[in-house]
Amino acid sequence: MNSVKAIVTGIIFIIVALLMMQLAYLLIAVGYNSLAKSYPFLNDISGIFRYLIVIPVVLGIMFAGGYITADIASSNVLTHSLLVGIITSGGSLWMALENADLTVTGAVISIMMLVLTAAGGLYWQKSSPQ
Repeated sequence: MNSVKAIVTGIIFIIVALLMMQLAYLLIAVGYNSLAKSYPFLNDISGIFRYLIVIPVVLGIMFAGGYITADIASSNVLTHSLLVGIITSGGSLWMALENADLTVTGAVISIMMLVLTAAGGLYWQKSSPQ
């Protein structure tokens, strides 16, 4: 029962945190686009914004989700964290592929999401008192 609770909690944490991050990004992007109408040079750096801010936040959320999963599971940490990572990054990838093709950047980010979820679990395992 602890396994199911750990997996569900990790998945729910990641989904809620990613949705909150997407909402914040949307609000910031609307303000940014409004500002870019008055200052056209801002249009040139909008892609950098995505790579410097959004991707690290997503990867941090995945790490935290793996850590939370491991804390609840407390055994078979890597298996639980990987399962949460596969479900959430796979779901994210599946939703993105409904409207677009897979790019190299998308594949790399999906793999990094999976790796960082597992790393969060392994970090918990290393730092927890045995």
